[in-house]
Amino acid sequence: MRLNGKYKLRKVSDTYVVVRLGGESLDLSKLITVNETGAFIFEKLKNDISMDELVAAIVAEYDIDEEGARKAAETYVDKLVELGVAER
Repeated sequence: MRLNGKYKLRKVSDTYVVVRLGGESLDLSKLITVNETGAFIFEKLKNDISMDELVAAIVAEYDIDEEGARKAAETYVDKLVELGVAER
């Protein structure tokens, strides 16, 4: 899994925002806000990473069991893929 290179994570005040780069104007209706965990996962997806590696990173970073981490990661990655932000 990896990110589509057209998207970047930015922190605006206390909010993480995923923005699409390029194009002539910024379409604010297409901004994606994410929480701290979402930002963590986004950063991990900058490198080609397997789901098992991503789950292990989440378990190591947060106080969560492997099953919960896998469910959260799969849901989040599925949504990023659906939006065109990430690729499997």
